[in-house]
Amino acid sequence: MLTRKTVGIIGAGLAGAACARALAAAGFLPTVFESAHQHAAGASGNPIGILHKLYSKDHNLASQWVEHGVATTLRWISELGQFSSRPLAGQCGVLQLDAQASELILWDPQGAWVRPPEFVKACLSQARALGAEVHFGVRAKHIREDQSTDTVELTLEGQEGTTFKKMFDAVIVCAAGELSRLLPDAMLSLNSIRGTISSYRLPQGQSLPCVVCAAGYVTPSIDGEMVVGASYERLADGDLAAAEPGDELSNLDRLRIISPALARDCERLSPQERTSLRCATLDRMPHVGRVLDAQARLTPNMSQMHHMPRSSRLWVLGGLGSRGLSSAPLGAEIIAAALSGAPPPVAKRLLQAVDPVRFALRRHQRRKIS
Repeated sequence: MLTRKTVGIIGAGLAGAACARALAAAGFLPTVFESAHQHAAGASGNPIGILHKLYSKDHNLASQWVEHGVATTLRWISELGQFSSRPLAGQCGVLQLDAQASELILWDPQGAWVRPPEFVKACLSQARALGAEVHFGVRAKHIREDQSTDTVELTLEGQEGTTFKKMFDAVIVCAAGELSRLLPDAMLSLNSIRGTISSYRLPQGQSLPCVVCAAGYVTPSIDGEMVVGASYERLADGDLAAAEPGDELSNLDRLRIISPALARDCERLSPQERTSLRCATLDRMPHVGRVLDAQARLTPNMSQMHHMPRSSRLWVLGGLGSRGLSSAPLGAEIIAAALSGAPPPVAKRLLQAVDPVRFALRRHQRRKIS
């Protein structure tokens, strides 16, 4: 539980904006720092995203997490309507097919298309109304915990290259591309992925009535814009110039699998493509919570999650991969509850599945065995 109130948040995408809203609503004083000059500059800036359940035969932890996350995001969408000038989402349903689009996997009537940039903007607008500050064009250079004052020192770089420092009672790192740099000793086990979506100007009367997912996905045409995605490349050590081979299907190929007729219509059009960077964990579950205390010594008797030493003031909401819409609001509510001493919104097993120290624990266990 955090008894003082100032919280620095790094990143103004889905994760950072969700944290700002959740913390401001819980009575904290969040300050958001975004290196770009606008909100949702990364993967959160895709014009249309999709929100749907994750199918698994045994309803595993990943599908349970996404189920809770979808319900949370849908609730937020209804609450945030007053902070947006146009609809944030449309609950049209999501049809999930197999990779060849020949077999039904799941029909999710609660599934929806969402405008991520508008969702992020609405979150930040409400957070500001509750007292939060948001600063664009400010890059976090370094994080240092000050044990003598029990605070976190952020070294920041402004628009003109000027460097300055700010002290906070806690800091939450939410910037996907900056996680490994800012938290180098947290053992977060992240992969960097470059994803590309294609947008087509298409009359609404020609589009599909719902979101359809197969080898890729296609949204309905919203205000004349249809999105198909997403091709990807995994980056070697986060290096944009060293991309490893990814999915060889183009977005038009994905559309051909889902709807050959619609693909023929789009072959004559010039798509607007958008490429962005996202980070995913090795087990595809997000990181939500306090990070590993890199200064503490790991001892042989540390065999459970609760044994692992944690930073008292450093938190992370990241590694969301392609599930930012279904993970960010739920993750933000979990962090806000933990900081305020309230009961968590999910069960202990789900908290452990997204705990940022889980990979450090597995590595420690392997070392003990060897």
